[in-house]
Amino acid sequence: MAVNSKQIDVKNLALGMYISKLDVPWIKTSYPIEGFYIQDQKDIQKLSSLCQFVYIDVDLTKLRVDISHLENISSGSTQGLNIQSSVDEQTIYSSKEHNHVQSRIQLKRDQSLYTERTPFEKEFKTANKLYESITQNAEKVLEQIASGHEFDIKQVKTTAGAMVESIIRNPDAFLWLSRLKAKDTHTHNRSIRATIWAIAFGRHLSLPKTDLTELSIAVLLANIGKARLPRQLLEKSENLEGAERSVYRKHINISVNLLKKMSLFSKGTIETVAAHCERFDGSGYPKKLTGEQIIFPAQIAGIVCYYEKITNQRDSKYSLDATRAMEHLYQLRNTKFQTELVEEFIQSIGIYPAGSLIELNSKEIAVIVEQNEHHRLMPKVMILRDSQKKKISTLKILDLSKLSRDKGVCPKIINSIPLGSYDIDSEEIINSIHAADKNWVMKKLFS
Repeated sequence: MAVNSKQIDVKNLALGMYISKLDVPWIKTSYPIEGFYIQDQKDIQKLSSLCQFVYIDVDLTKLRVDISHLENISSGSTQGLNIQSSVDEQTIYSSKEHNHVQSRIQLKRDQSLYTERTPFEKEFKTANKLYESITQNAEKVLEQIASGHEFDIKQVKTTAGAMVESIIRNPDAFLWLSRLKAKDTHTHNRSIRATIWAIAFGRHLSLPKTDLTELSIAVLLANIGKARLPRQLLEKSENLEGAERSVYRKHINISVNLLKKMSLFSKGTIETVAAHCERFDGSGYPKKLTGEQIIFPAQIAGIVCYYEKITNQRDSKYSLDATRAMEHLYQLRNTKFQTELVEEFIQSIGIYPAGSLIELNSKEIAVIVEQNEHHRLMPKVMILRDSQKKKISTLKILDLSKLSRDKGVCPKIINSIPLGSYDIDSEEIINSIHAADKNWVMKKLFS
């Protein structure tokens, strides 16, 4: 949800202020990414040692402290989260204008967008059926392209629109499915998962629905050119060099030419497909564009496609779990990808996305069922293994945010682990949900 925020120097911090953003990445601190109140002088001292400035949530801060003495805090604050830099300020990409953004982007969120959520258990039923339909349609599109035929454009746009509608209502439902389908590395499944990440990211940035739909179409079709490449290149695409790499990289131009030939896709869609493999520092392809030369939706597409690749390698032993993937992305800030966008992507997906396997401080192994939007480090989880890593006899779904408020109980996530650890696969997770807490509606989702 968008925040009415104000940037202030750490010298002006006071007890009771609600910190909504730091000038350093959350992932490199011990603070919860959903924000926190300053409780005592130790918090102020710690923030002063970490940051030069922070952002406070104006509305939450006013509940506890008088902040009228801070210049323009009431009348001059900007609605929405402003990502600022010491270089330039830019306006966010609009579907009506395809101007290039500069090397730093100022994101302004509309507070009215996406503040309501459909209950997860209700949206999952819709998403589960839709995912199967999308998979079939995407596979058919690649088969048609591979055989030299045109594909059903109307069906692609309908599919993209349905995904956007579902993820707007509740992103966790599709994010959950993307994790359960992670082992399928066929091109069409990679594209579907990348599209899910893209829409969820765009929702987090409060992009208008029209922009989300255009972005989803671009990411869904970004790799259609691969259908025209030799299968052996696709199977070893992560280890190509020399002439083979040059041939493989032609998939971008093939995709662009296919879309142009059909004459029914917007300029923005085609530009996003053309530039989604470009990188912020110029190390991408095919044109080696840099910073401001890469349009904003292509920068989003680049991040989500890269995230999909590193979390779902064809050889699973090289895949990164969600937390390590985020750490890896953080290391690429301001080189492969823009710093601000990397940080926002980490916040949008979370360090522990829905469907991830995690370990608790109790040494139990669980799967994340649903995010808690206001307490992202305390989601709903389902315990799958006890502290000895053995299967448990009674399955329960626990809300960590509620348990943490109970006296003497403070469960925490201490680590994320890959799917397949301790012999836990997607089939076991689905079967476990069937047998979970009879009072939780999730038991009906797969019936």
